[in-house]
Amino acid sequence: MNHTTVHLNFSKADKLFLWLILPLIGLVIGYFLPQISEWASKLDWIPFQGPFKLVASLNAGWVIFTTMAFGLVAGIILTLIIYDEILNIYISEDALAFKIGKVELSYVKDDISYIYIDHKDLVLIGHEGQELFRYKKEISTKILKEELGELGYLLKDGNPYKEQFKKWVPGLTDLSLEANALLKAREITLKNDASEEALQIAVELWKLHVSVKEIESKQYYRVV
Repeated sequence: MNHTTVHLNFSKADKLFLWLILPLIGLVIGYFLPQISEWASKLDWIPFQGPFKLVASLNAGWVIFTTMAFGLVAGIILTLIIYDEILNIYISEDALAFKIGKVELSYVKDDISYIYIDHKDLVLIGHEGQELFRYKKEISTKILKEELGELGYLLKDGNPYKEQFKKWVPGLTDLSLEANALLKAREITLKNDASEEALQIAVELWKLHVSVKEIESKQYYRVV
């Protein structure tokens, strides 16, 4: 990537919430944790009785400072986890790159025909009409369109393939055995909330010119 690369993930308001509010919430919970533990340790039906009873048994003045520090660190860790799991977009003059967790994908600008937004999904289309990439974005469409436009990418309005998507059921005859197997495997990963694995399977489907998306937890596909 060159020096003109733009990195997008969250809006400024979202970043403010994540880096300020979440650690602050953790700090407040940590402040009240000794009192919460004392109350919870008296109710046997509440789970995690061991930790609650341990905190409740400590009457030293340092306990509240320890639980506040723990809450603050927990809020920061949660923020870092959220940052790692969302779509990070890197826009340069000659390529688009994406990072979601441990998955990293890159597309040369000349291979991209145009880009569109399908609900909250950012979608890249190749010159044969095939889907190159699709994933839920966090950044606003307005900001994304501005940044893409400045670096010469075409972002179309609307979904040109809305009517072409069909609901997937196992064994469809217009799909190859490999595509059906991949969609079945992806269905399982979605049920297990394994988003990175689902993305990796989608990458294999895109190579077969099969687009895939979810509507109300059901998979829908389009074949080029």
